[in-house]
Amino acid sequence: MPQTTLTAPSSRGRKKRERTRELLLDAATEVLADRGEGFSVADLTLEAGVSHGTFYNYFADRGDLLSALVSHIVTRFAHHMADEVVDTDPAVRFARISARALDMALDEPQMIRVALKVDDVQRGLFADGPLGHLRQDILDGFSSGRFNSPPDEATLDVLLGSLLLAARRIADGENAASYRCSVLQRLLQALGVSPSDAERLAHSAVVGDLDQPDSSRPVGFLDQDHRSATGTATTRRTPDHDHGSASRSVWPSGMEP
Repeated sequence: MPQTTLTAPSSRGRKKRERTRELLLDAATEVLADRGEGFSVADLTLEAGVSHGTFYNYFADRGDLLSALVSHIVTRFAHHMADEVVDTDPAVRFARISARALDMALDEPQMIRVALKVDDVQRGLFADGPLGHLRQDILDGFSSGRFNSPPDEATLDVLLGSLLLAARRIADGENAASYRCSVLQRLLQALGVSPSDAERLAHSAVVGDLDQPDSSRPVGFLDQDHRSATGTATTRRTPDHDHGSASRSVWPSGMEP
């Protein structure tokens, strides 16, 4: 007589717990994006539509939740950019990773708002996280002669700080591909890439990943061959309400390159 397995109910229970935990982390993202770190457990449970008891079944306290949220956001960034770091040219890698970071500001603006407000998230992204590759690309580019800007603290602060500020603008509603191309072009030029090469790399990193190219570029932004292939940009999701007036930290205190 065949034996019956009792693993199915256990598997269903585990999946339910995973969904509830994900629900709490998503609710924390929304609340943190809107209110900063001053939120309460009551704020979070109201957003998630669960009881206080449910919250404490998953997290010991607010601090435990915040630690889990940092890991959650860093993992989401890593998943979003996992296939963008394999290229022998450090300038290409820098452009593609930066483009993916800006693209995430379009797709998940609340994640970006949390990253801008919580220092631990920024440290997780830039220290050993997915955006930490940018630092290595700058070092590789300088040592190989591809970049001429020295990879010192000032260079890193200017480049990565500019990237964060651009991500904030995008999260607040700037969805034109031409803006993202311009940001990447200027960052690459700041590293010493020639204007024409920086324009080409920025265009490839941004427009190559859009469903349709962008028609809002000023004359001269791309050469004639590129302009003849462009049409109308795909409009991505924008935030439902304006957060542009909020004051935010744009660089993690105490983070060293």
